[in-house]
Amino acid sequence: MLFMRRLKFFIPIGIIILALGAGFFFLSPYGGSPAGRQNQQPQEPLQELTKENLLLSLKSAAEAEDYPAFAKHLKTAYEKGWNKDMDFESIESAAYVKADQTYFIPGNYQKTLEISTIVYNQVPQGWRFQYLRVLALEKLGRQALEAGDLAGAEKLATAILLMTFRPEGANLLADVYIQKIEESLRAGNLQEALNQYAFIKDFEISADRAARLQELITDYR
Repeated sequence: MLFMRRLKFFIPIGIIILALGAGFFFLSPYGGSPAGRQNQQPQEPLQELTKENLLLSLKSAAEAEDYPAFAKHLKTAYEKGWNKDMDFESIESAAYVKADQTYFIPGNYQKTLEISTIVYNQVPQGWRFQYLRVLALEKLGRQALEAGDLAGAEKLATAILLMTFRPEGANLLADVYIQKIEESLRAGNLQEALNQYAFIKDFEISADRAARLQELITDYR
């Protein structure tokens, strides 16, 4: 009787252990049915990066005007030092000319800025799209200046100079400060005009702008 009672006690425990073991087997990545294991397809290896496939990707993105993809591939080309190869240089040049002729020359400066900024942010060392961005910023700055938006024009001029020194940025900034100084002098605020002159006078600006700034301050001192 004692044996039978002990046997009744151990049977449920054995069933529980067997159930847990079976569950672990089927849940384990090593277990499961043969059909389930067959459905687990091996991952395909990544395509090896070569000059040829990168060149094709860059060309395809340029032709589609997919500038985010173009910028990504161009960045890789620069990182690999392949940008100096004639084929890569030809594609970058063609993309620059296309953006220039399609957007900048017809006067769509905002779109030009958008495109050139996408590429510049990825490849700031690439002179073509850096230069296109400078031209777009300068044109938009001139439009802001003509509209009397001195703050907007100054922001755009500063954006150029934060990229690189360019006369387009320096001269635009000088024109902004000439107007600022003129406004300060008309309002009778000589000290403000002097502070504005002190800020702009050391920039490398054109001779005619430097002369105009000097004339403004000399006449009111």
